[in-house]
Order: sequence, then C-alpha cells, then structure tokens
Amino acid sequence: MKVRYNFLAYLKLVLLISFLVLNCSKKEENNSAQNEEEAEVVAKEEILFIGNSHTYFNQGVSHHLAQFRANDNLDFEPLIQEAARGGYTLQDHLEDQRTLDKIKERSWDVVVLQENTFVAEQVQTETIDAMVALSDMVAPKGTKVFLFLTWPYKDEADMLPGIGETYQKGVLATGAELVPVGLDWQAIDENEEVLVSLYNDDKVHPALEGTFYASAMFYRAIYGFPPSDNPYNAGLSDEVANYLKMKAD
Repeated sequence: MKVRYNFLAYLKLVLLISFLVLNCSKKEENNSAQNEEEAEVVAKEEILFIGNSHTYFNQGVSHHLAQFRANDNLDFEPLIQEAARGGYTLQDHLEDQRTLDKIKERSWDVVVLQENTFVAEQVQTETIDAMVALSDMVAPKGTKVFLFLTWPYKDEADMLPGIGETYQKGVLATGAELVPVGLDWQAIDENEEVLVSLYNDDKVHPALEGTFYASAMFYRAIYGFPPSDNPYNAGLSDEVANYLKMKAD
C-alpha cells in the first residue's frame, strides 16, 4: 500500500513538473513573441515628403536623407518616401487622389509639407489652409509634421520675407515644426570662401549642393543628430559637403 502511495505521489510530482515546464515554455514563447513585436514597433521609421520639384530634384531630399540614415548603422531600414509632383501646391495635393491614398497607406511617423515657393509668397491664406488640412489628416495617427521652408528664386531675394511669414503663420496654425532651409540659403550660395552654388542653372531649383543642404537640415531637425558627425557627402567634395553639413548643424 505504501509503495502504491509513493508511486502515486511520484506520478503527481512528475505531472506537476511537466505542467510547470510546459507553462514556462509557453510564457517564454509569448514573451519572445511580445519582445519581437515590440522590437518591430521600435524598429520602424516611416517618413513622407509632400511637395514638388524642390523636394524631388537630384533624386530627392528623401533619397539623401535615407543615405544619411544608412550611415547611422541601424538594425532596420527606414522607409522614406515622397509624394512630389512638378509645380504642385499643397492644395493640388489635397485634390489629388494619389497623394491622399499615399497619406492613408500607413501610419506615417513624420510628414513633411513643402509649398510651391511662388504660392507661399503670394497666396498666404490658401497655403495655410492647406497646411492645416493636411496636418489634420495625419493628426489622428500621431504623425509629427514638419514644414519645409524653401528658398527665394536666385534673382528675387525679396521673395523671402513673404515666404518666411507664410511658414511662420503655418507653424502657429498647425503646431508643426519649421525647417528653415531657405533662410540662410542665399548667404551660403554667395559665400566666396567656399565655392558652392546651391541653385540649379535655372536659378529656381536646387543644385545637388542645395538638395544635400536641405537633406542635412532635415537630418538635424528630425533626428537631432549633427550632420557634421555623419560621413555621407552625396559625392560632393569633402570641403563643400563638410561646409554644408556644418551650416546645417
């Protein structure tokens, strides 16, 4: 009888241990799956630029920003894309189903809004209304919005105050963060100590140097990292690239 009792006690003990091991194993699997899910959430970076040729020239600000990030030794690949079409205003984007579909495609972490330069200077109310509409569209997803303040045309420096005023009011209306690419643009372009031209030959669009400078500005604004600490130079000479990165710091 005693032997039978010991056997039953032993059997119960084995079953209890098996249950505990199985339960722990399931917990470990669940924790592992949860950790993987959390890692997947953390390792996500999705950015959308909305603008026109000022955004997409020279492969685009999105391309060069991605190259800056490629030098940060990330363990994931950011998704940095653009909805940019020649001559477009932000109002045009609001009326373009392709842009609206792109916005709805995912929960973007960051959206950058770039207005047509002439329109930003001349049509302030419409620009601000469009900035607000687009910002409101992504607000429910917790998207951070940046405003891409562009530069005046090369021979029309008097455009800058109007452009700047529109974007400043846009910041107040949307709560977005301003990236003032155009503010120091002419001073950099006219610097005689470093031979660099930010303008394309048409005196309106950016040269590669200009797109690189804008990308460096966004690298600083979005991530908080000094561009001068990043080795990326877009194929420019070290002197020019380092100078532009320093100005973006």
